[in-house]
Amino acid sequence: MVMNHEIIIFTSIFALLMGFIVFRILKKRKRSAKSIYKLIDDLEKKYIY
Repeated sequence: MVMNHEIIIFTSIFALLMGFIVFRILKKRKRSAKSIYKLIDDLEKKYIY
């Protein structure tokens, strides 16, 4: 009975940690893509127009 509680607690903590890591990666990826598009746009304005 004690081992079942340990497994349940460990898996819930592990799932929460994995979800947090995935969320951070997706958030970082969106930010970097946005900054790349802004950089391209600024370079276009500077050298083309």
